[in-house]
Amino acid sequence: MARTAWIASVATLLIATLALLACGDDNTEKNRYLEELTAAQMRFQTDQEQLEADATRSNSVQANRRALNRFADAIEDTITALRRIDVPPEVAAEHRRFVGVFVTWRSDVERFVGALKDATPASFKLARRRIAAATMTFNERSREAATKIDAKLAA
Repeated sequence: MARTAWIASVATLLIATLALLACGDDNTEKNRYLEELTAAQMRFQTDQEQLEADATRSNSVQANRRALNRFADAIEDTITALRRIDVPPEVAAEHRRFVGVFVTWRSDVERFVGALKDATPASFKLARRRIAAATMTFNERSREAATKIDAKLAA
């Protein structure tokens, strides 16, 4: 379910990129922006899928902490990549909000890592449920932010 939401978010930006490319050279800045934004998201999606697979294969708290630490690093890499993008002025506020979704997600993941430090079997199960819920929230917020960028660029 979470993966489907994320794919929808990336698909929204891919469609916007293709639509702008079809419009010709007058959209060079927008096209470049969307290509870079989509590339950063695709890298993150690949990392997210691998780390989710690693975490779900193990019921070990330590293995899950390691996977979450790697995931926090992947989020940080994505934030860095998103901040390096030269953003068209008309979507600067939307882009900041999009980056903010990742910043919040990184904080959530770091909090989950801390919660697993001295986890009991019961707290470990609770942490997994909270991570799943936070993942759904992140996916929804990132999709909303991507849709706002798309709408603003299409205007």
